Amino acid sequence: MTSDITKKKSRIPFSGMFGTRRVFVAYIICWSITVATMVASIVSSLAPPANSTEKMIEHIALCVVAIVFMHIPVRMYTKMDFHIPPFIQIIIAFFIVAHFVLGEVYRFYDYVFFFDKVLHVTAGTVMTMCGFSIVYGYSKSESGAVRLSPFFFAMFSFCFAVTLMTLWEIFEYSVDRFLGYNMQRWKDGWLEGSEEVVGGVTYMKTVYYQGAGLKDTMTDIIAGTVSAAVISVIGGLWFKKNQNFSKYLLIRKKNGRHK
Repeated sequence: MTSDITKKKSRIPFSGMFGTRRVFVAYIICWSITVATMVASIVSSLAPPANSTEKMIEHIALCVVAIVFMHIPVRMYTKMDFHIPPFIQIIIAFFIVAHFVLGEVYRFYDYVFFFDKVLHVTAGTVMTMCGFSIVYGYSKSESGAVRLSPFFFAMFSFCFAVTLMTLWEIFEYSVDRFLGYNMQRWKDGWLEGSEEVVGGVTYMKTVYYQGAGLKDTMTDIIAGTVSAAVISVIGGLWFKKNQNFSKYLLIRKKNGRHK
């Protein structure tokens, strides 16, 4: 009898897996956009003029990866007992859709002005909050007091965010360099090479060069670094006045309370 009651209490309704109604609605919107994109990609590949099968597979793979990544915060909340602030959950969900679906599938990176930079500013903000969460979680004593200074608190979070953004740019460079992708937009720049005559018509042969991606890489890092710096300063000042602001961070809970 007791075990039955415990099982009933442990069952969480589907909407309750997201913490709040706002987060649940945000995820429904993000999932709907992603699934609709998958269906549209399949339909468009069958209708003339058809897209290539490779392009359809690529779009479906991007959507599947987006759904998997969106599931990670939900699992952290339900299975690993993490407190994740609703605004961070919503930002992460829309960020994933913006990158994988809007940016990669619908090519917003190419057609929407400053779309890429807005995402890097958002990424800098979220990564800095993650840095705050890590240092906050590991610096608390058994009494609940935080043993680190606000300056170190802010500096660690800033360095953590910048390091992750740098590693991401290294990943983009590696993918472009060895697999021929255009994540750093290096194919957006070109050099005029030698003339080429085809059928009596003279063409200027264009040569792509990866050095053109330097501008994209540096502006991405600058955008994310500025965002990380602003959030670090704000967080450090806030922490100096009020050390108990765990409700704004990703914190592992214990017995229903924040660690």
